[in-house]
Amino acid sequence: MSEPVSEPASQPGPAGGDNLHLLIPVLGLCGFASTFTMRLVDPLVPTLAAEFGQSVHQIAFLVTAFSGCYALGQPFLGPIADSIGKLRSITFCLAGLSVMSALAAFAPEFWMLLVLRAAAGVMAGGVIPAAMAAIGDRAPMAERQIMLGRFLVIMIIGQMTGATFSGIVSDHIGWRAVLVIAAAIAAGGALTVRLALKPRPAANRPPLSLSGAIESYRAVFSNPRSILLYLIVLVEGALVFGLPPFVAAILHERSGVGASEAGLVIGALGLGGLFYGMLTRILVQRVGPRQMMRYGGVAMGLGYMAFSVPGPWWTAFGLFLLTGFGFFLLHGTFQAQATELAPTARGSAMALFAGFFFMGHATGPLAAGGLLHVLGTQAAIVVIGLCIGVLGLLSPWLLPPLGSRT
Repeated sequence: MSEPVSEPASQPGPAGGDNLHLLIPVLGLCGFASTFTMRLVDPLVPTLAAEFGQSVHQIAFLVTAFSGCYALGQPFLGPIADSIGKLRSITFCLAGLSVMSALAAFAPEFWMLLVLRAAAGVMAGGVIPAAMAAIGDRAPMAERQIMLGRFLVIMIIGQMTGATFSGIVSDHIGWRAVLVIAAAIAAGGALTVRLALKPRPAANRPPLSLSGAIESYRAVFSNPRSILLYLIVLVEGALVFGLPPFVAAILHERSGVGASEAGLVIGALGLGGLFYGMLTRILVQRVGPRQMMRYGGVAMGLGYMAFSVPGPWWTAFGLFLLTGFGFFLLHGTFQAQATELAPTARGSAMALFAGFFFMGHATGPLAAGGLLHVLGTQAAIVVIGLCIGVLGLLSPWLLPPLGSRT
């Protein structure tokens, strides 16, 4: 396996008076706003199906539209972030996400909600990759996975809160109120990053042009690890996030529960990630990235396969918590590697990383829906779980983390 492009000798550090202890909470708030919006629809699938007279599979396409546009926007958003500055790009995208969410709250028809969620996906796609790239600009590699873990703690709370909050608020106030609140949170994130952080004054930013974008992507793909990493996270995204849009319908069929309970179960994925974020330093230092990848895949596989067995709805909470913890064990290692693919074009590298991952998000529900239809609920979930476990076991061999223990 070839070595990646090495990082410049100079240690990245805070610029413009920004300290890492301030950078992480502020960018974490931005990630919170993005992920809060991302998982809102999952617990609402049966509710929206009744509201708009659509099937569950048609409503699940809202998730595909959001994730697909999140992914398709990345090739453009990465060079923009590298050119105008990552903090400016984040501010603009959060403002756009706020507007799209507010408009979606008043959508009178399904097709309009679909278009607005797709547009929201583009805007949300400009937040987290740029934030991770900004952390990569400032944190040395020895600390980077730990710093990203801290960023993920706040970001994951958004994912967990979004799914849980969405189901509860929908049951008591209505699904439209959920989107209004999401719009307010995104606006608050845009204002906070604008007021609290300053762009690095000495940063070397290429001019925004087609040739500049091509040059950035040429730098990314000059690293032979890039294509393999991107393909792996594409598969990972499809396997892990293909099932959640159907969880509410599965739980309703099994136990007759509503959006609140489904939101709690889906939110447990984020709670598992929260535990990962709090334990990142210990995991990196004592377990090592290579073993984290293996354990992560096995944990996800076991969690999903156990979910295939019908039981009381509350048992799924612990299973999804295990799955979420396993996901971040694997995915957190991939993220740290992605920040090193092209140090001179981190915005573009992280944008492509997110693009491939969310293309998996987008195609996953379509594939999972097909499996559920052909194989039935129990067999389909077992197949998904087995595939996730195999991916985790193969990943350290296919893409070994540099400098990690065996």
